[in-house]
Amino acid sequence: METNVGETIAALRRQKGITQETLANRVGVSAAAVSKWETGASCPDVTLLVPLARALGTDVNGLLSFTAQPTDAEITACINEIAGLALSGEAEAVRRRIDAAWKEYPGCAALAYQFAATLLSLPMWTGGSVCEADRARAEALLEEVVRGDDPHYSVRAAHMLVGLYVGDGALDRAEALLKDLPEPVPDAAMVRALVAQKRGDIENAKRILQTALLHASNQVQACLMRLASAPFAEAEEERSIARVYQACSEAIGYPFSMSDMLFMEAYLRLGDKKHAAEHLRRLAAALSDPPEAPLSALLFSTFSKDVSQTGRLVSSMRRTFKKLLAEDAIFAPLRDMPEYETALTLLSASEPPEKKA
Repeated sequence: METNVGETIAALRRQKGITQETLANRVGVSAAAVSKWETGASCPDVTLLVPLARALGTDVNGLLSFTAQPTDAEITACINEIAGLALSGEAEAVRRRIDAAWKEYPGCAALAYQFAATLLSLPMWTGGSVCEADRARAEALLEEVVRGDDPHYSVRAAHMLVGLYVGDGALDRAEALLKDLPEPVPDAAMVRALVAQKRGDIENAKRILQTALLHASNQVQACLMRLASAPFAEAEEERSIARVYQACSEAIGYPFSMSDMLFMEAYLRLGDKKHAAEHLRRLAAALSDPPEAPLSALLFSTFSKDVSQTGRLVSSMRRTFKKLLAEDAIFAPLRDMPEYETALTLLSASEPPEKKA
């Protein structure tokens, strides 16, 4: 997203078919000055920007390569860079990169939404909880998106804000925001896929349907997770819901089924530490030796097969889970069980060796 004024001047001058000396005469400077601009040795004075733009057949925005919004490719590159920093647990680097990108493209709804989501999810990769500054920054970004004119991201930001408000106990604010949200369009993905199919773009139609399937399966599993917890389910009911969750995970091909976590919690509520500990060991084993294919190759053939990105995600999940094992009270009843030690050993053994300074 960086620009080079000198390179732009040189390119526009060549397009116009004029020499450095001709351009210099038109704006009242020496040919040497133009040469220095084009090589990056110096920059034109701000008072020369308008004459330069006129001489080169553009405007100041064109001369400075300014765009009000980043391109899709620039957005993707920025988000991927920040995601990589987050997956590596580099929280401060994430914050600095977000600050730099936001200064360059203030008001970009796509970036603001992704920045907020990243700040709120940092504890997944670094441990602990969301710090107050990140929480406030994320909320401010989301509120800006909601007030903006991008309907796609304003709705998504509003949903995320509702979750934050509910977490804060600000139920009136959450309900007020929910009332303003539009009703979801039924089968919107199906219609978009049909349009793409009619245009002969079968690959795009397939990708739309597979993406919708993944989102729907995520929603199903999120609902099952909530239904399995108190006060919605008793221990026996939680165990039954865990079986449904497990079946959904296996059908979709998720590498890590949180059903083992649900089973563990259910058995703990039943006072059955032996079975709870076994499910803890199984979850650690899955994190330690995940399958190469993260999703069903049949159902998600259009998705990226970025093994390196998946590996970084797995590594972050291992670190987070290992930290939870040591600190979270839910695992306290199992810390005297041999399976608990096995789980720690599995997670530690699968970590890459530390780099020497």
